[in-house]
Amino acid sequence: MGAAVDPGACEGLRTMRKRIRNPDKYIIGRSSLVPYIESESWKSRHHRRMVAALQDKEKVEAWCRKNRWFLSIKNNGHHWMFITREKKMIEWWPSSGKLAIGKRWKEGIHCHDCQQLLKVLELAL
Repeated sequence: MGAAVDPGACEGLRTMRKRIRNPDKYIIGRSSLVPYIESESWKSRHHRRMVAALQDKEKVEAWCRKNRWFLSIKNNGHHWMFITREKKMIEWWPSSGKLAIGKRWKEGIHCHDCQQLLKVLELAL
């Protein structure tokens, strides 16, 4: 048995909390731009999604200008925010594929690439 821990020694430390996960409710389908590779690690897959998204960034920016949406890309491309004139917001995290409309995290859409993203944005118009 280990030595007893003095409760006073842990004062000021935070307790560990389980991360709350919000799995996507909807899936758009398989990506033709970033196809699933069964033997690939999730880190490699997320990196490929990020690289593909950043390569298509200009196409998405052009779509936003055409449709008069504001695009803000944060955290070195990890978080994309689309805002309409009516203050409607759509957020996308390309590496994980998570897309949320109006901060409704529990009703997320799994969106793998910019091609799928533009389809969702068209529907949101």
